[in-house]
Amino acid sequence: MRLKSVAIILLSLGILVLPVSVMPQEISSNSFPKSTLVSSETARKQIQKIYLTSGKFRTFHCGCVFDKLKQVFPNLCEGGIQLDLGKGSPKKLAWLSLMPPEIYAKSLKCWNKNICGHPDGGNIKETQCCSEISPKFKTMQSDMHNIFPMVEEPDTPLEKNAFAGIWEYSYCKKEGEFRKEIRGDASRAYLYMSFQYKIPLEERLENSLRAWHFEDPPDEWEEKRNDMIEVTQGNRNPFIDQPELVERVVNF
Repeated sequence: MRLKSVAIILLSLGILVLPVSVMPQEISSNSFPKSTLVSSETARKQIQKIYLTSGKFRTFHCGCVFDKLKQVFPNLCEGGIQLDLGKGSPKKLAWLSLMPPEIYAKSLKCWNKNICGHPDGGNIKETQCCSEISPKFKTMQSDMHNIFPMVEEPDTPLEKNAFAGIWEYSYCKKEGEFRKEIRGDASRAYLYMSFQYKIPLEERLENSLRAWHFEDPPDEWEEKRNDMIEVTQGNRNPFIDQPELVERVVNF
């Protein structure tokens, strides 16, 4: 029987036929309360405390062991290639924003224009300028959901990447390939930042993040980390609590 004939019969019986919407249901802003932190220094001290009290002494990307003195041991990383690193001498630990300022601050005037200057002339670096005059930047920079332990950036300047800490992969595997165990963690932190602060993502990156999100669901540590961050900054990452919310966002 043709669909048109079926519709006519249903209408004649008094049954109303309505079109089915295929658009995802919009997420309420109430599901994404704002962070209460505006101090990057406080945020990094608190996230470090969370890791140390939880017995988590491995860096985000390579899972390299670090200690309370912020020494990272690149000869003690998860699984990979052992390189000549000067007899395994310790590297410095840094608490870095996975989505770097180059991404989350690129639309801010303080990042793109020379609007901060020294009294004696010259311009202040973008990060310092924005942290002095932009409340939004301070909140984004201090958001603990986006901060992870990583090997400190080398002295030699590297090409900027969509993710902070990519240089760490030279200690554990082929540079630039995310470990499967952290792909979901990375995607949910990144998608949270995008949705929370209205930061548009390139289509290719968004597609990768969506795939990672479903390939690597939240684990016990990611959920505990979410709980402990909420205690400090007053909000959660809903994509960890309800992974299906990602499907309700049409475009990040």
